[in-house]
Amino acid sequence: MIDWISDNAGMTGLLFFFSAFCGIVYWAFRPSQKKVIENHRFIPLEGDDA
Repeated sequence: MIDWISDNAGMTGLLFFFSAFCGIVYWAFRPSQKKVIENHRFIPLEGDDA
């Protein structure tokens, strides 16, 4: 098994990081987070009184 992983390290790493990326994107943009995202969308503009 370890031989297969080392022989295909590029593809294994690509699949691992792509699946981690997809999981993080889903976690951040899941429907239950909509209210939190709406509350945070104006953070860069807060405190700009000028």
